[in-house]
Amino acid sequence: MRNPWRLLTFRGRVFVVVGALLGALAALLGQRDLVWLGLLLVLLPLVAALLVARTRLRLSCERGVVPNQVVIGESMMGRLVLEKTGPIPYGILRFEDYVPRHLGVRPRFTVQTLASHWRREFTYPMTGTTRGRYTTGPLMVRSSDPFGLAQLDRQFHATSEVMVTPRIVPLDEMRNAGGGGSTGESRPLRLGVVGQDDVLVREYRQGDDVRRVHWRSTARRNELMVRREEQAFDPSVTVMLDSRRSVHGGHGKDSSFEWAVSAAASLSLHFLTDGYELTLLETRGPLTTGDSTAMRVTTRHNVVHKLTDITTTSEPTLRPMIAAALDSSGSQLVVAVLGRLTRAEVEQLERTRHNRAAGLALVVDADSFASRSERAGAEAREEHAAAVQLLREHRWRVVVADKDTTVDRAWSDLERMGELV
Repeated sequence: MRNPWRLLTFRGRVFVVVGALLGALAALLGQRDLVWLGLLLVLLPLVAALLVARTRLRLSCERGVVPNQVVIGESMMGRLVLEKTGPIPYGILRFEDYVPRHLGVRPRFTVQTLASHWRREFTYPMTGTTRGRYTTGPLMVRSSDPFGLAQLDRQFHATSEVMVTPRIVPLDEMRNAGGGGSTGESRPLRLGVVGQDDVLVREYRQGDDVRRVHWRSTARRNELMVRREEQAFDPSVTVMLDSRRSVHGGHGKDSSFEWAVSAAASLSLHFLTDGYELTLLETRGPLTTGDSTAMRVTTRHNVVHKLTDITTTSEPTLRPMIAAALDSSGSQLVVAVLGRLTRAEVEQLERTRHNRAAGLALVVDADSFASRSERAGAEAREEHAAAVQLLREHRWRVVVADKDTTVDRAWSDLERMGELV
């Protein structure tokens, strides 16, 4: 049994105090009618508290969020359908739904009716201002008697799950993204895309080993064909994301880190769609690793979920990420999304290019995202500029992206660089 005094509202407590004082004063003065009035003022809130506590509130709630997965910065709509049944009416029902502060303010609404049965639908807007996973609800309902003398808070158990993902930008196909690997081909081919004869054979060239002649293709095409054994593997790419807090600028969805996460997500899904086997790394180590062809749909799902959950780290160096890249079997293409750099870090990054793999780098200009007081000093800016230049000298394609640069524009700039090589 709940403490009746704790169930009383301010009005109910005033009634009890005033009634007790009035009854005591009336008894001293011999005013019997006033004694009954004081007793009534005391009993009325107590009876209201007893009824509110013992009466079962037959209320059902259906809830949902549409859509339940949005891109950072987009809006969604919460929906609640409430239905009350039962013969006993309530004067006032107040509702408050829990909403995380990153999605908006908590909605509050009131139903004031003496009807014993009713149905109401409520909607409220939310905006995903910060990437991550969130839970809305449970719904809290505060019931009170018709006179507002007592109230009781109850809570539903149901909740709704919401996911705010990084922004995925569609990217054009880069026909010259490959190259520089051990195969000598400008673009690695993926087994299983077309027939075996089309993938693994080519025309005979002077000096080819006659043991590599593919007789079935030769007979079909009436031209001497040889096996291209050097392409008996799937194309692979390593995408690296610099998640160090110290190398990024700005806050929230407009920070350089959010730009970098959006770029990493867009690049990863682009390469998976293009048939590449993906290894995704961040400063602390692997997020995902290359998977089989049958599992690539799951890998796309994992990329979005992993990059939804990623946060910045206080790790001072890129060593864990470099070590993870060196431990992998090696990719034909290395794509790095980076913040502020030093020349020593560039030398470490160069080690990740196994077998002369092609290197692409999107370097975020963190200072353009930061306020003036948060920008790096002159010495750090000079070191960063020298590191970017050193990266280019190591034959990486490098694009520096500021706050006004979109991910697809940076990708197109990398494409144009390839045309000049």
